[in-house]
Parts: sequence; C-alpha cells; structure tokens
Amino acid sequence: MATRFNGSGVLLGAMACLAALAALAGEPRLNDLQLLGSHNSYKLAMPPDRFAALRASDPRLAESLEYWHRPLAEQLSLGLRKLELDVFYDPDGDLFDRAGAGKSNFPVLHVQNLDDSSSCENLIDCLGQVRRWSTAHPRHVPIFISINAKDQKIDRPGYLTPLTFDEAAWRALDGEIRAVLGDALLTPKDVVTAGGPAWPTLTDVRGRFVMILDESGSKRASYAASWRTRAMFGNHPEGHPGAAIMIINDPIADFARIQRLVQDGFIVRTRADADTREARSGDTARRERAFASGAQLISTDYYVAATHFGTDYVVALPEGAAARCNPVRGLEACVVTE
Repeated sequence: MATRFNGSGVLLGAMACLAALAALAGEPRLNDLQLLGSHNSYKLAMPPDRFAALRASDPRLAESLEYWHRPLAEQLSLGLRKLELDVFYDPDGDLFDRAGAGKSNFPVLHVQNLDDSSSCENLIDCLGQVRRWSTAHPRHVPIFISINAKDQKIDRPGYLTPLTFDEAAWRALDGEIRAVLGDALLTPKDVVTAGGPAWPTLTDVRGRFVMILDESGSKRASYAASWRTRAMFGNHPEGHPGAAIMIINDPIADFARIQRLVQDGFIVRTRADADTREARSGDTARRERAFASGAQLISTDYYVAATHFGTDYVVALPEGAAARCNPVRGLEACVVTE
C-alpha cells in the first residue's frame, strides 16, 4: 500500500494508507512506524588545519570524525524525524567561549577542544530551530531528539575538564527542554504504564516531540531516580518500570534482540553506519539489517549520498518518506509523507 503519485505530481495514497490501516488493524501507533534520523545532527566539519593535524597524529580517529551535517531545519525538510544533540553542563558560562553563553546552561558540541564546530550554539538555540520548523509544519510526524550528557575528561594537555551531571544539571536540562518545547513534549508519564509503554496513535501526536537521554551507567541511574517526572525518556533496560525506548547501536550483532523488543512494544534506536566505515566502503549490510530489524529510529550520517568518499552510500526511506509502517509490527506496507 505504498504511496503513489498521479500524473500531475499530486501526492496520493498516504491518507488512503492510514485509512486502510485504521480499518484493518486500528490506526498506527507511534511504535508502529519506522523513521530516519541523523547521528550527531549538529556537527559541522572540523577546521581544515585542525583536521590535518589530527590526521597526522591519529589517522584512525580523524577518519572516524570526517562527517558533517546540514542545518537542523534543512534535515527536517529532507524528511528526517530523529535528531541527536551532545550537551555539556556549563551553568556559569565560563568553560566554553560560545556566543550564546548566558542563554543556556548547555553548549552543544562533540569533543571539547577538538571537534567542536556546531550548527547551533547551545541547547536552547538547537531546540528553538527545531521548534520553529515544527510551527511551520504542524502536521509532521513526531520528532525524536536524543541527548548525550557529555562529561568525559580527555587526558591531553590544555583540554578542559567538563562538569559532571548531577541533580542540579538534570533539573536545568529538563527545564530548558520544557521551556522551549512546552506542551508539545511527549513525556514518560504520558506513555509508560504498569503494563509497559502504551504509545499514542499517530494522529494524536502529530506535531509533537519525544526527548531521550542516551546514557547508561551512573548517569542513567541518577536521571532515572525521578523518571516519572522527567522531560526525557531514559535508555532504561527491560524490567525497569520506566522502560519504553532503548538505544541498541549494532543491528547486526543485536538483530534478534531488536526484533523481539519491537514486537514487545518498545521503541528502539539503532545505527545504519558508524565512524564513516560504510560510506568509505559502500557496504550496505549494516544498513539493511537496521531496516529489517524493525528498529523504529535509524540514525545515519548519510541521508545524502557520501560522494566525497567515492561511493554512492546513502540511507533513505522509500520515496523520500518521513516514515513508513514498521516491517516487524505486522502492518501492511505504507508511506507517511509529513
């Protein structure tokens, strides 16, 4: 039941697809879809002189960092509905020399003192760009945004030491998310029940946002202490009372696990490629397993073909769709265009 076009280019079939689904199996819910997203969505290319120095000293690391992205709003206009942001905690604005210091507690960048060029300065700036795009496209499929809370120390001379994420940081982070996204935010208390996640229908959540904390270990545990009242879903394991969305990055090694979790009603994020390897080689095995696994959120660095590596490696949904019906959830094939 894929969407088709008539001779004049007018889009047909998306609404018919949803109507048919509603008649056959009920309207699709949020976990019945499969979406495409970008990895480290804010990231720009490293300055040429810095990249050349890194390539000379650590060619493998340089190779893994040789990717970059278009502005967030442009990615959304290309059909992506999953973004990723890395934030550092800087409440006094004195760790990072950023133009937006004082507006947000959370500068957005990849690696301090190294890979730190970003298309948006801080969390409020990044979320604001996405919210403005959403306002102009109010019927869009929900936008998922995952957050990495970065506090890793890098043992190199002159590299700054980030602040750790404590309860004050979590409260500030949740506060900025709520301040920008407001009642468009879908939170754990809206979804998680004693029987597991109860995802709303697509109609009920068009134009909304889902935030995810992509952390494990002690950071995940400290955020999870108040999971019911948080702005973000945690990457909780099975058995945790707040488990609803899981980050499982390897769709080859964890293929069966991802399929089982998807069938059990969880939303899973995985990666179609990593560290530029697939784009350099043109190998599509990981990409194909990611789609076939049924993971609802598939991240890539190559939603536009990686021609600068001499291959045509690209990751896309059929017909440039914003979403499709999940191949593992038992729904008939369809394309969702907004």
